[in-house]
Amino acid sequence: MIKVSVIVPVFNPGANIDRCIASLLDQSLAPGDYEVIFVDDGSTDATPARLDALAAEHPHVHVAHIPNSGWPGRPRNVGLDMARGDFVYFVDNDDWITRDALERMHTMAVQDEADIVIGKVVGHGKYVPAGLFRTNLHNVSLRDAPLVALLSPHKLFRRSFLEAVGLRFPEGRRRLEDHVFVMRAYFATDCTSVLADHPCYHWVRRGEANASADAWDPVMYYAAVREVLDIVDENTEPGPFRDELYLRWYRAKTLGRVGGSRSPLTKRDRAWQRTVFDEVRSIVLDRFDAVPDELLPFNERIRVALVRAGDFDAVLALARFEIELGTRARLERAGRDGDRTVMGLTLRLFAGRHTLRFRRDGERLLWVPPAGIASQVPATLLDATEDIDRSWGQVFVRSTASKTQYLIPSRNTTRLVDAGDGTVEVRVALEARLADVRAAAGRPLKPGDYDHPVFANIAGFTGDGVARRRRGLPPLATIVDAAGRPRLATTSPRAAALDLARRMPRVARAAKRVGGR
Repeated sequence: MIKVSVIVPVFNPGANIDRCIASLLDQSLAPGDYEVIFVDDGSTDATPARLDALAAEHPHVHVAHIPNSGWPGRPRNVGLDMARGDFVYFVDNDDWITRDALERMHTMAVQDEADIVIGKVVGHGKYVPAGLFRTNLHNVSLRDAPLVALLSPHKLFRRSFLEAVGLRFPEGRRRLEDHVFVMRAYFATDCTSVLADHPCYHWVRRGEANASADAWDPVMYYAAVREVLDIVDENTEPGPFRDELYLRWYRAKTLGRVGGSRSPLTKRDRAWQRTVFDEVRSIVLDRFDAVPDELLPFNERIRVALVRAGDFDAVLALARFEIELGTRARLERAGRDGDRTVMGLTLRLFAGRHTLRFRRDGERLLWVPPAGIASQVPATLLDATEDIDRSWGQVFVRSTASKTQYLIPSRNTTRLVDAGDGTVEVRVALEARLADVRAAAGRPLKPGDYDHPVFANIAGFTGDGVARRRRGLPPLATIVDAAGRPRLATTSPRAAALDLARRMPRVARAAKRVGGR
């Protein structure tokens, strides 16, 4: 009996497929328990012959060759038609999976009788929502878990469920084909489980080397967004639940394209920027105007007001400011409390040499915009008081070898610091507790060296970074010993630099290159 069919769409990956192949051939499941189906989408490199040779050598490897379709939908569907496993799992040809990923996900699926299992995803240059992987989840749905935060297809699906629902990927050259497939699957079941305590999938950004990568076409893209919103409309009634789902595409896929820390708007030429802006404005007015602005954070309320007003130059200036934002985090104190390492950290946002600033107006706090947009932002939109009160930060523990990271539970406190020029700076103080036996989403961390990425959200403005003891030193480090006990490398800044240079030379060199940011 075949437990899992792994389906891999392939197009001209070159050497980027090496690690994918190695990981799929070296699974903890016995070869007779799973199969690997490579569907070559008309590759013109040496990959087709290489895949045929693999299939000749390994009975559980199968290959199909199809004319180039230009997108992963068609090869994934061909793989589904070939699959014989109880479950199917989609892997892209330039990513890889951990050795026991299939076994662990299959075990959870069987135990939970789940239709979908989402194994923990590790991003390599790709954003992965931390909130989805806080802890293992069993038989949840869109209504009671943040499943909509991750719509990539790299999930384990019960094949009989897909057949019963009639689910296939849209074919042809189009965007968000994975969103269409995954959202239809989410709406069709209340039995989705999340395996958060063990990394399964390594998701890699390789630019134009990614499978089916192409220049981002905003017209095509927002036509696809509208199609996904139609699916939401088909399965929900107007109201809070629909609004909550809409935020996934309103914020990340629409407002996030013209601002925020990952906006592409500052790239390429002005004509392309203007096309993006026009498409964003069109869909905001057409599909998102009914979503209450109160659901948006402070900075996005300003951004969407400028979008609605058609002020392209102001939106571009705001995007340039936000893309520069980063987080500085300083270790204030550290110690042990029972079976936990306790860290006190202070986070602040900065752009270049300047921190994010606000000014007092009685009991209110008003944002001080950068000079390029100060005159364009209506005074009525500058009040950020309530959003400042909701500012927050996160700190993670991240393996320096595998880049797998886990969120460390922490308590947040917002502090206002007088900047001395009539403005105040907002800082987020964290008390983070790294548990010896539960740090990896309920399991112990594996022995090794770890650093601590941080993320700050102040009135909706965001930035990331790596926690340090003092500017110019290597990242704050945790060493997990053979018994699984995490310990800070040292509490002395000078000793930390020496200790990390010895234990983690690559991290120390990287810290020196970025000048302690």
